[in-house]
Amino acid sequence: MARKGVQKVKTGCITCKLRKVKCDEGKPDCARCTSTGRRCDGYPPRQQGAFSWDELLGKRPIIPAITSRHTTQEGRALEYFRCVVAPAFSGWSEDCFWTRLVAQASSMEPAVRHAVVAISSIYEQIGDAVLPGDFLDSPNGRFAIGHYNQALKQLTKTPDESVVLFVCVLFVCVEILQDNKDAAIAHCRHGVSIFNNVKDSGSAWTRDHLLPMFVRLSVFPFFFGGTLENFPGLDGLDWNNSAPHASLDDSRFRLDLLVSRGVRFIRASDTYKRDTPSDPQISETMREEQNRLGLWLDRWFEDFTYFTSTNIPESEAMSICLLLQMKYLVSKIWIAVCMDDTEMGYDQHLSSFQQIKDLAELAVASEHTSSSQPAKRLPSRSKFMFEMGYMPLLYFVIIKCRHLETRLAALRHLASLSAHRENFWDSVHSFSIGWSVIEREHGIEFDTL
Repeated sequence: MARKGVQKVKTGCITCKLRKVKCDEGKPDCARCTSTGRRCDGYPPRQQGAFSWDELLGKRPIIPAITSRHTTQEGRALEYFRCVVAPAFSGWSEDCFWTRLVAQASSMEPAVRHAVVAISSIYEQIGDAVLPGDFLDSPNGRFAIGHYNQALKQLTKTPDESVVLFVCVLFVCVEILQDNKDAAIAHCRHGVSIFNNVKDSGSAWTRDHLLPMFVRLSVFPFFFGGTLENFPGLDGLDWNNSAPHASLDDSRFRLDLLVSRGVRFIRASDTYKRDTPSDPQISETMREEQNRLGLWLDRWFEDFTYFTSTNIPESEAMSICLLLQMKYLVSKIWIAVCMDDTEMGYDQHLSSFQQIKDLAELAVASEHTSSSQPAKRLPSRSKFMFEMGYMPLLYFVIIKCRHLETRLAALRHLASLSAHRENFWDSVHSFSIGWSVIEREHGIEFDTL
């Protein structure tokens, strides 16, 4: 026999559920309460992990309005992230990871929200590249680290590996902001290992939005202590996709795949350097991989050139086009020379070095011509960028090219195009080393450029 009376209420505001009446679920206050003069106590939060990624990332305001659930300081940090941090982190890309996905997920997943508050609070305290030495002992520092610890705690309650991967990117960011190389690499290693285990059964959303991020993050550890033995590669990727490029972000992802594989190859080639005591013979496998990467890079450039000729980039997209071409040229040079037993091999690539210099000059010009659209400007000279920009590419030219005029031009462009910090690369440090190397190798001294 069916139960008599009103059907049990499972949804609705807290007040209506206590009264056991049907709620119209109006927001922010339901009409059932307000029309009778009662106070609507709002709605209980959904359990962590109860949201699908479609719900998390559907169309809605980037950052929800600050509510009583947020402290004033926390609400301010979330707003600062939306207005300042997310656009700076996005750089030149069309990717919406920072400007939309992170911001929206922060309203649904506590671990994401706490991590975003930590990132925002730390970023705001950064000067022209570094945190103040007493930051961790300051009230702002304790606030940021407190939220970071809360994010770590919340993550242990999350069974969804997609959420774990998502927050892992944010944890890498927190550690990079604090210049903690080992901790950032450890988080990145953990994320890559998880991704390798879940990618076949993971959601399409994870592959579309998190895979490109982890491909790019898999590069920086090899410049700051990571080795082939202690840092895993991403498995089962389509390194040589022959389909036409669909967008600039698609072009970027395909090049990033090749760069990620190329950097691992370059580190594997360290065995063949001239200062290696055993002086091993270069294996046929290594030669085949070198040739394969060179062919794939050239094919990428052909496809990219066709795409940009048939889909003329708008002026605000010019910076990413120039950056991708520079990254392609640096990758080509380095992969071609990495197994040579002397540095003389770089001399054969002077024309490519000069092309990189010319592309940087176009980027400087693009910076000036886009100044009338500040929302779309190249984010150069910002205090921090999460990912690699112009700096490491121009630094490569400064250190490896032996043509004085090209090196000096690259040094000038590094000073004008680079953010103060790009990932762990520091512009002041890079500029100073480049200046010193040029003076020493060319036997000159100069006061200014």
